[in-house]
Amino acid sequence: MPSFPVTNGIETFSKPPDGYVVDFDNPKRQLLLEHYLVFAIGSPLALIALAQRFYTKIWLANGLHVDDVLMFLGWVAAIITQTLLIDSIVQKSFCVHSWEMPLARFEMYTVVAYVAGPMFMLCNGFTKLSLLTVYLQLSPQGWYRVCIWVTIIFVGTSTATITFALFIHCAPIRKAYDLRVDGGTCLDASFLYMANTSISMFTDVIMFVLPIPMIYRLRLGIWQKLGAMLMFSIGSVTVATSFIKLMLLPALFKTTDFSWESAPANVWSFVEANLFVICGSMPTLRKFFQNISVKLSRDPQSKYRRPYLIHISDPSDRSRQEPPSDELAWMSPNRMYHQQLRPHQGGLAFFEEAVLPPASFPNGALSVSRCAGSQMTQTSLV
Repeated sequence: MPSFPVTNGIETFSKPPDGYVVDFDNPKRQLLLEHYLVFAIGSPLALIALAQRFYTKIWLANGLHVDDVLMFLGWVAAIITQTLLIDSIVQKSFCVHSWEMPLARFEMYTVVAYVAGPMFMLCNGFTKLSLLTVYLQLSPQGWYRVCIWVTIIFVGTSTATITFALFIHCAPIRKAYDLRVDGGTCLDASFLYMANTSISMFTDVIMFVLPIPMIYRLRLGIWQKLGAMLMFSIGSVTVATSFIKLMLLPALFKTTDFSWESAPANVWSFVEANLFVICGSMPTLRKFFQNISVKLSRDPQSKYRRPYLIHISDPSDRSRQEPPSDELAWMSPNRMYHQQLRPHQGGLAFFEEAVLPPASFPNGALSVSRCAGSQMTQTSLV
């Protein structure tokens, strides 16, 4: 069984530096306020963003899909990661020197770190996969979809590999969190964290670049194109936080005081975890706020406007047939697009449907559909 130093009659993980006055009751701590603030502000914002996304999808669009499930799993992983580490701070086992807490308390930190690390990796992976799944809906073009699928496979594989490696990076596995296990070896987990951060930066850049060719081809004004690029670039804002973490993580390679040295990088992990969810929920904000503005508007006609960001398939694709007329009464505008408008035009388009109220037409409401990315207009009775 490994032996540990004794300080002031208490067994600790490491020996304090010469001249350091150890105070177990009031240990020196760092970055407590930063952790608390990021958690107290970021977590509610992430929850609000997720709730907005679900509300928009369920009540204003055509329901939840795979991307929403992935985003929800990412949010759960983010909450687990932050809650575990905040509790560890409260217990004085994190953001404290390893020599200024009893060994039993430091063991609590190692268990938390063993679980929180992989949870953060899952948060990163799930939220990126969610956004990439949305990207698949932007265009049917072959080269674009191949690029998205390659990125999805890369993100999924790297996330699964690093997460699995963090769980089994010690032999025996128990050695990763049980300090009293004698013998065995461990892979430096700091290397895995740096690998994940580097991969995260790389995929963020890829996810920013991928939609640019599609947006460039739109028949939109320069400001509209810039606005569309801005919307997609928001999901890549974590490049900055990943870069900062990449500068902080090397300190973990040359220290045994992990509970202290990992604190700066963990603050940015908190920021990232919340940004993953917030940025991943941004694409539905436009529709959400338009719905709010419609409800606040005094113009009764405005409530019939339903904007979408959609794609139009290859005109040679005749596999989709128009639905029977009796289905139009209950069909959602989004589904109506997919079954009626989609076969007519190729490319990416911002779609806006204006439905005039039924009272204006004895045979039903008149639906006028217009694509801002093309010159197509369709009029039909619904």
